[in-house]
Amino acid sequence: MSDVLVRIEFTTIADDDEFVLDQLTEELADDLRDIGEVRRLERPVTDPDAKGAGELVLGTVTVLAGADPGYVQALVDVVLAFLQRNAGRRVHLRVGDIELTIDRATRAQTDELIRTVQAAIDKAGN
Repeated sequence: MSDVLVRIEFTTIADDDEFVLDQLTEELADDLRDIGEVRRLERPVTDPDAKGAGELVLGTVTVLAGADPGYVQALVDVVLAFLQRNAGRRVHLRVGDIELTIDRATRAQTDELIRTVQAAIDKAGN
């Protein structure tokens, strides 16, 4: 089984500006770096006269996830902790062709979410 790219995107709220979104995106990326490889996405440079790299996409990171149940548990725990610190937001997880929306979850919902993410990673990795 190979590793699978998981896209994690959080919703914005009315008071968000680019600075806040950049800070929150980096906060989520830093939290996820504790458990594995994380990348912030860049918009491709479309202007032929532009110099340098593309602009970072705000509110979105990707992780390279394996099927290890401990990793999946940690991934879900990090996302839920981020949501708890940042009330009023939701997170969209995309694993292959499966997309999940997460907001505040009960313990039973968290257990189900872990099973669902594990199954999505297993499916996408085969």
